[in-house]
Amino acid sequence: MPYKILVVDDSEPIRIRLCSLLAGIPGTSTIDQAGTLSEALARVRLCPPELVILDLHLPDGLGLEIIASLKHTNPGLRVAILTLFGYSNYRQRCLTLGADWFFDKACQFDDLLDVVRQQVDLYLAANPEKSLT
Repeated sequence: MPYKILVVDDSEPIRIRLCSLLAGIPGTSTIDQAGTLSEALARVRLCPPELVILDLHLPDGLGLEIIASLKHTNPGLRVAILTLFGYSNYRQRCLTLGADWFFDKACQFDDLLDVVRQQVDLYLAANPEKSLT
């Protein structure tokens, strides 16, 4: 099965836009969505993705509250933070907790997409049996 991604953001328009852009990346298959921390944790348990794109401010808490848990439960999972709150203290805390990347929604959206393309390519190169034919 190709690369699986979970987008966690409380803004439905952002989730829809991001999922649409991600679906255009060759090698992605499942692009799942969650609007809350609890929904994200349930989806990760049900169908573990390779990458979680996580907003920080969600209705039931801060995204940084689940970074360590996600990484502990799924050691190979990659976590990219995508937030409007790109403050250095948030960045440092998220990276310390195990996030792999930290992106500001206001100015680094394209950077996130570049990283996803790179990760999909690396994943498919390491798992040729999972490539689309």
